[in-house]
Amino acid sequence: MAAYGALVSLSHILDQILLHPPPAYHFIFAREQIESLQIRVLSLLDFLENNYSRKLSSKEMEDLESRIADASYAAEDVIESNLRNQICAKSTEENLVSVDMEENREIHIMIQKFLSIEKDLVDNQSTRKASSSPVPLRIGKNTMVGFEDHLIQIMSMLTTDESDRRIIPIVGMGGIGKTNLATNAFNNPFIIEKFDIRAWFVVSQECTGKEILLGLLHQIINTANRNELEMNDDDELGEKLHKTLFGRKYFIVMDDMWDITAWEIVKRFLPDNNNGSRILVTTRLLNLAVDLGSCTPYELNLLDEAQSWDLLREKVFPEGRCPVELEEIGRNIAKKCRGLPLALVVIGGLLAKSKTEDWKYVEEDVTSAVNNEDDELCMKVISLSYSHLPIYLKPCFLYLAVFPHDFDIKMSRLVRLWVAEGFVRQCGPKSLEEIGEEYLKDLIDRNLILVSKIGISGEVKTCHIHDLLSDLCRREAQKDNFLVLSKLDNNKASLDMQRIRRLSINNCHWKDVTLTASIRSFLTFFSMNLSTYSARRSPLLRVLDVVDRYPKDEILQLINSRYVSCTGLISMSSSSILSRLWCLQTLVVGGELTLPSEIWQMPQLRHVQARRISLPDPPSRGEKSTLLENLQTLSIVKDFKCTKEVTKRIPNLKKLGIVCPTIGSYSLSNLGFFHKLESLSLALSGTLGRGNMVFPSSLKKLVLSKCKIPWEDMSIVGSLPNLEVLKLRSNAAVGQKWISNEGEFARLKYLLIHECELVIWESDNTHFPCLEQIHLRTVSLKEIPSDFAEILPLQVIDLYRCKNSLLESVKEVSEERENLGYDALQIRSSVFALLRISVQRGINLALGNGRSRDPYAVVRMSKQILKTRVVRKTVNPEWHDDLTVAVLDPSQPVSVVSLFR
Repeated sequence: MAAYGALVSLSHILDQILLHPPPAYHFIFAREQIESLQIRVLSLLDFLENNYSRKLSSKEMEDLESRIADASYAAEDVIESNLRNQICAKSTEENLVSVDMEENREIHIMIQKFLSIEKDLVDNQSTRKASSSPVPLRIGKNTMVGFEDHLIQIMSMLTTDESDRRIIPIVGMGGIGKTNLATNAFNNPFIIEKFDIRAWFVVSQECTGKEILLGLLHQIINTANRNELEMNDDDELGEKLHKTLFGRKYFIVMDDMWDITAWEIVKRFLPDNNNGSRILVTTRLLNLAVDLGSCTPYELNLLDEAQSWDLLREKVFPEGRCPVELEEIGRNIAKKCRGLPLALVVIGGLLAKSKTEDWKYVEEDVTSAVNNEDDELCMKVISLSYSHLPIYLKPCFLYLAVFPHDFDIKMSRLVRLWVAEGFVRQCGPKSLEEIGEEYLKDLIDRNLILVSKIGISGEVKTCHIHDLLSDLCRREAQKDNFLVLSKLDNNKASLDMQRIRRLSINNCHWKDVTLTASIRSFLTFFSMNLSTYSARRSPLLRVLDVVDRYPKDEILQLINSRYVSCTGLISMSSSSILSRLWCLQTLVVGGELTLPSEIWQMPQLRHVQARRISLPDPPSRGEKSTLLENLQTLSIVKDFKCTKEVTKRIPNLKKLGIVCPTIGSYSLSNLGFFHKLESLSLALSGTLGRGNMVFPSSLKKLVLSKCKIPWEDMSIVGSLPNLEVLKLRSNAAVGQKWISNEGEFARLKYLLIHECELVIWESDNTHFPCLEQIHLRTVSLKEIPSDFAEILPLQVIDLYRCKNSLLESVKEVSEERENLGYDALQIRSSVFALLRISVQRGINLALGNGRSRDPYAVVRMSKQILKTRVVRKTVNPEWHDDLTVAVLDPSQPVSVVSLFR
């Protein structure tokens, strides 16, 4: 919902002006007016969060939403334009004597608009009546291709010998087949015979407890006078239901449940007769399913490609086989449905009545074909998930439209963008990022976001969105100018360009379109012409996320920016105006970044990342001191001087990356003062002695490179109580032998050792009690400790360019686990052996270009290319070179050719 997102964003701006002004600038404004406007904004926010019905039913309410969004956007423009003018005036040494009276009048007008909206919103809400339809959307024949195993599992749960009453939740995204599965179970002849009473009720979000009780009673008992039932209150209806069900074995389906409140009223009237009664609940909400509390939720996943093709083929050709000439294109269409059964059924219906020559047009744009078929049936089913979202999640969900189809979205990037856009509302002591991560988890639990990759600790690393949901996002996001996408045709886009707030370029269709002053967010996913989106064209730009090089001078024009991500070499060491970016939160540079000392005067900073960061020392104690309390990410800093003063200035740092040429005077022993640090990456040339090995106990992830720590000193790392991930790279540790000790690495789950000296490893199962994955790459280790067979959580051992003896010992450990009754290990071996090839000489080699006589030999195996030395001026060279290749695939051939330089 654009209106809510605009209000939250405006409240952030007002809060920052009133409570967190930049230390380098003194803003001139009418405080009473800003405070009055903030009161109106917060009042509207609270009203929408607590009283707003998520399912709009009137044109008046839609108009009010549009008014809220427009008023919020206008207020943002007035306030931020004025602040930008003040900052620019101070930077150019112009004088601002007083507040612009015109701006005072504009803010006063804004306040009146919000007062009017608030009154109309309350009046409109009081006259609206809730409406709901208990009739579910049907998709025709209950085809169960791909669901046989699920049906068997559900039938087993319904008919198991346990006699207590059980609630069985089925969870999955809209259109995945929850109702279809429940219907097949409900109508199964064995189930009909097994239960004395069966009842089915579709639960809409606005259903009351009384409506559910009435719906169940109408199916269970025969009553000539339904009006008589409706005259009863909840308790009277509940007593009738309880008496009817008491002592009888019943099976009730509660389909499409969105809220647990009404269920809490009803469940007390459903007796536990100790006779195997069952209640089956379908829902899209994982949290709700968990709250039901009786059985573990049964989660439905998307179909795989084979299952998808089976379902589509049966829908199109129910009586026969698919013609051979249509199978390839049919499989492609099935694949593009991304495993969603409803999409497959809908597209199958379309193909069944289409000419075979039209299949290629469907293949070109499957998603559009699905959405337009059967009166947009699929979109109606999918859109229910959006309609039932809490209002604070709607702008976050709509924002997913900025990403291209099939794009893997980094969780950290998405949350930072939400924060920069102002969608995340501060609540309690949690950081905005923590709240944003909770928003993300909520959307995942609602099956609106799909997880792509999970970290070792269970955290979401990357995610994506189903194509149909992506289209829903795009459709809704373009309302109220919340977002415009490059996929629109240029003519329509040009009409909206003067009002749009966010622009995302997913492809190259808009190479000639320039930005306008209204745009606040600009994201691209391919390289463009810089002149088309110069900061001077959009002076109030808030989010810039591009894959191009972006000059320093352009960045410094983004005075209201909160999120800047670009590539290139950016040096600001001589700049004294970086603090003009007074609300900058995230700065990401895909290259080197040189920062000025005034970086220490920017308290809004939250994340600074680049391939290499040159960070100046903070100002001396005599100068004005500013704490960067919001800074959580700083990576990767070159020659980081970790003085006590630095640790005091950034007390809440969570992620730090450091590269140092030597230990020198960088005070790395002070790293222990970062009491909230969770991830540390440290690369240096030289030995990191025990005196400098002081790490904070809060560390969860540690990456060490070239530190040359003696293996016996790894006990210091092992003593970190919260460490879950340890990566040792490029001689991070040195020595032939590692003897770990009891009580060390108590919570370690992931261990990587790459290019480190290690031949013998002595340990037992008590030293790494939580270890799940071991990755050994290019090490000379002879064998894995045999006691690792008894580490119960251990799942994966990954080997790359290691000795055959190590691989054999890993296999033995896996076999021993099976003998102990544990699961076998997943063994990933990228090397079958190391092959040494001796290249001796060449005889009468053909000249390469008729003149060159400097031959060398090239050995190729798969992607590995090794060269001998060059022997000058001969066609009969003698090399006597030994070359070693890793045998990644024994079926791959080895070739030796001669070349001339």
